[in-house]
Amino acid sequence: MNHTLRLLAKIVLLPLCVSISSAANAQTDVMNLLRERLAAGFKKLETSCGEDFKKYCSTVTPGEGRIMLCMQAHEDKISDGCGAVLDEVVFQAEATADHLREAMNACRGDIDKFCAKTLPGQGRLAACLAANRTSVSTSCAEAVQKLLDR
Repeated sequence: MNHTLRLLAKIVLLPLCVSISSAANAQTDVMNLLRERLAAGFKKLETSCGEDFKKYCSTVTPGEGRIMLCMQAHEDKISDGCGAVLDEVVFQAEATADHLREAMNACRGDIDKFCAKTLPGQGRLAACLAANRTSVSTSCAEAVQKLLDR
């Protein structure tokens, strides 16, 4: 379980990595999908681990991975149901992160070609690629589709 909690603590940073914007014009189908997947995973955690969070970490100030570190400190006490959901969410988040990395690698040339002047962050690169979707390379388009199909 220790390994699982460490992975989840790292994966908590994924939303920061994909830099999802709240501005509608910066969001693309890909970014919305990633946000929905992450939200669903964290909702499962909230449902399955809520009592464990309350019991062991209610005094911890949320943010910067503090709750996950608290849960890690109490990993030998968390419920089996919470542990199982942690494993499932970690697996799904790792797979999504792998597909996201694959898409970023496959689209690097397209980003250089079509989005060189686009400032990274807040979904701007994804929006630029979406705007140029008919012109991007086959490998980029396939990697993005694989991410969507996940």
